[in-house]
Order: sequence, then C-alpha cells, then structure tokens
Amino acid sequence: MTDIDTQIRKAAEILAKASNVAASCGAGISAESGIATFRDAGGVWEKLNPAEVGTAEGLMESLMIRPEKLIPFVLELLDAFEAAEPNAAHLALGELERMGLLKTVITQNIDNLHHEAGNTDVIEVHGNGFRLSCISCGGLQVHERKRLIRETREKITTLADFSISGIAGLMPACSVCRSFMRPDVVMFGETVKDIPRAFAAARNCDVMLAIGTSGVVYPAAYLPFDAKEAGARVIVINPNENPFASVSDAYIPMNAGEAMPKLITAIKEIRKAG
Repeated sequence: MTDIDTQIRKAAEILAKASNVAASCGAGISAESGIATFRDAGGVWEKLNPAEVGTAEGLMESLMIRPEKLIPFVLELLDAFEAAEPNAAHLALGELERMGLLKTVITQNIDNLHHEAGNTDVIEVHGNGFRLSCISCGGLQVHERKRLIRETREKITTLADFSISGIAGLMPACSVCRSFMRPDVVMFGETVKDIPRAFAAARNCDVMLAIGTSGVVYPAAYLPFDAKEAGARVIVINPNENPFASVSDAYIPMNAGEAMPKLITAIKEIRKAG
C-alpha cells in the first residue's frame, strides 16, 4: 500500500465514523471543470489588472473605455462557464451527502456546480454568478446557468452602445422594480457573504474536508483552523501542497476529481465490512 493509499484509507475511516461533515472548497475543484482560477499561474489576474476590473465600478468603466480589450476576454470566460459541468469531485460530494455524512458545502466558487451536483446546503461566500441582485431593491433572481450565459453572450455580441445603461442592460431587469441587476458575486472591496453561517458550520462539524483551496484567501482560509479548534478532524485534498498541515489529520496529495471517488469507494467498503 502506497503512502497515498494509506492516507485515503485513513481519511475514509475518519469519514465513515462522522455524522456531520462540512467541506470547504476552493478554486481547485472548479479548475478541474475547466474554469480558470484567478490567482494561480495562468489565471485571470495574469491577463487582467484586478485594480482596474476587480470592482463593479472599475469593470463598468473598463467596458466603456476599452470594450475591444475586455469583451473578448469576457466572452472567453462565458464559454468556459457554459462548457463546465460538475466533475467527479462535485458528484462525489453530492453522493457523500446522500450517504448521510456531508451536511454543508462552503465554497469560494461562483459557478453553481455544487448545486448542480446535488448538494442542498451550499454556502457561497463569494456569491453565485447565476443569481442576480437588483441594485435598487436588493431582490434576488436565480437563473439557469447555461441559458443566462447564452442570452448574455448574444446581447454582448450585438451591443453597439457601451454606455452605463447599455452595459447594465446585459442582465435581465428586476422582476419587482424593473431596475438594473448584477451578478450576486463579491468583488474587491465588498463584504463576503454568509460568513457567520460558514463559521458556524465549521465549528459544528465533526470532520472538515478542505478541498482544492490554497489557504491564502481569507476569511475562508480560517475555516479548517476553527473546525480543528472546535474538535473536528481535518482532511486536506490538494495536489500541490497542504496549506493546513498544522491541523490536518489526513492529507491526500491528489486532484479532487481523483481523490473523492476513491474516498467514496473506501467509505462504502468500510461500512460494508461493518
């Protein structure tokens, strides 16, 4: 048995005895579905200046001033989000919930893939790109991912007026007050979402899965430490490093899409053996 096999078995034994698992997921899990990360090498922030487009105001201004530079990149992102599907790791988390073990997914990703994979309690600390928020009344609308992308792409490719009203019109109007809406995502300078609920889930779980996260984006990076302090076991899945080495009980140096199905299989074997 290899060291990795030993760690998978150890993690499976921990999970098989759990009753309240929480998963904290970073950009790595979505990268396996073809969605570019922001901070990693080759990521979004190597192609765009976050100081220019990292805020809602900056993004609007950049679209108005130099749409010829930004629009091709926006269309490229839309293509990636449209093509993305829940990968084996997302699907395994959905199965882990159906097995009665996983209670909550806390994610830094905005792609809606955890919902599509079947998880029911998903805390999206950076928001959801396919949930729209009205800038006037604050009302929320949830849209089907691929349909919204297709409609937005069509509007972008036919838009002749890159004024504020023209750009704002790329999103559907609010069904309540008919005002402009924007994706309900957290941009630079904005407050992260549902953090009290995320930390409550971390402190109440008996096992924390830290999947595909670099541990450098705060406050989400504190979650495994809070879980450990509250008495939980911590399992880390990351192919490159273990950013939570000081608190982890098992570390699987694999891509999540490879590791999670192996974990599910091992848990079922342990349960079957009794």
